[in-house]
Amino acid sequence: MIKTPRPGRDSLFFIPTLPRMFTRKSITIALCATISLLLLLATSRRLGGWTAIDDPLYQSDGHGHQRPPPPGHNGPGPRPHPSENPDCAGYPIPDNILVIMKTGASESFNRVPTQLLTVLKCVPDFLIFSDMEQKIGGYPVYDSLSNVSTEAMEGNSDFDLYRRQKACPVDVEGCNKQGNPATEGWNLDKYKNVHIAEQTYKMRPGYDWYVFVDADTYVLWPNLVHWLGKLNPNKKHYLGSVTLIQGFRFGHGGSGYIVSKASMKALVEENPGVGQKYDLRAKRECCGDYVFALALKDNADVSVEQMWPTINGEKPATLPFGPWHWCHPIVTMHHMNSEEINTFWEFERRFRREQIASGKPRPLLIKDIYHEYLEPKLKREQLDWDNKSDDRFYVDIAAKEWDEGTLHRMKAASEYNELEKVAHRSASDCEAACKSLPPDDCVQYKYEDGKCAMHRSFILGKPVPKKEGAKQSISGWDVEKIKEWTEREKVCDKIQWPNLSS
Repeated sequence: MIKTPRPGRDSLFFIPTLPRMFTRKSITIALCATISLLLLLATSRRLGGWTAIDDPLYQSDGHGHQRPPPPGHNGPGPRPHPSENPDCAGYPIPDNILVIMKTGASESFNRVPTQLLTVLKCVPDFLIFSDMEQKIGGYPVYDSLSNVSTEAMEGNSDFDLYRRQKACPVDVEGCNKQGNPATEGWNLDKYKNVHIAEQTYKMRPGYDWYVFVDADTYVLWPNLVHWLGKLNPNKKHYLGSVTLIQGFRFGHGGSGYIVSKASMKALVEENPGVGQKYDLRAKRECCGDYVFALALKDNADVSVEQMWPTINGEKPATLPFGPWHWCHPIVTMHHMNSEEINTFWEFERRFRREQIASGKPRPLLIKDIYHEYLEPKLKREQLDWDNKSDDRFYVDIAAKEWDEGTLHRMKAASEYNELEKVAHRSASDCEAACKSLPPDDCVQYKYEDGKCAMHRSFILGKPVPKKEGAKQSISGWDVEKIKEWTEREKVCDKIQWPNLSS
């Protein structure tokens, strides 16, 4: 007989007398299952139960706008919200800026993971686009080319990489050994930009600012948030580092470009299917950032606004420091590999903590990058090194035939001082000529194979392959001039944001 529990005396977990067919093991299992069920029910009551906001695709703010995920939600992938991440302490967490990162499947696993572990960790919401749908560490990567017109794709070798990747039965890197992914990736990339903008606006139509970058672009998030807070997203803005093709100005994609919601609305919402309209045009052009600028101009009557050096295509090793790059805040840098991104991320976080502790926080300026990266390494001379000196050249014109770029950047012989006349003879002569000139003419030099090059800015540069004899590349810096100038300009009286009407 099964014993009936007596009200008031038997607990909830009273174990009745059971028939002999039940063993002690089965009783233990049943008891554990009962306890687990009761704990689950109690927990669900405390949490108030599941609601729609727990769904990863839910981001409506109730007014037709899409918002970043709320604190405590995983957001774009498996991570805590920046407000709950100690690595993001002191970082601004706005709900009106979306970062859109472009990559390619042939490189995504080499570049994107570091971005997710550093910069994107503190960005409330972002989208990643590639030329193939993927997942990286639980984060979705969207196929930017899924809506390219059949007319543009059929018989077009630009899409060989795209087709091969989609058909690949193993890892993409393995299949791409059958082709040349670097060249093929470049040919494919130009079709992405307009489609990415179109897909982005459909997925996230409620943001004030859309920041488009590459996977090797570093975004200085606190600076970016501070700057965009000064501007009006209801005006048509397209902000970038300007470059030109056949006289047409556009924002360099690697440096990143920023588009206001007014411009995105005019481009995408008011021009359904705008991506496909530029597929055939992209086929005959070189670059996706150029095609995007054409689309903005044609459909929204928006032209790029020059934001250099705040939007920048250089990185710490190649930034030209000096009067043109000093008291300026910077929001992007380009061509940063994973190690460089990680190193700068650590520096930026340390800088941010120090600024907050000071009680008077300010943006990170280009001069701060000099003090962190170049100043500790500054030396008189470095062998097998290229410090990017190319403002002015000194050569023996009669020695050999020189290219037009070199000849175009030479002073008239009548303007030479005595040391400049022999600057081409050796590295030591090149150095002496540099020292003889005022700081606004030369603060560093490079000598290689009979050519003396001088520069008015100071740059760290990079190593080059070793060569013997006269062909060896030797770079040098006028340390005294540089230290004297940087000491004089130690304090920035005014932070030089780009000149832009809000």
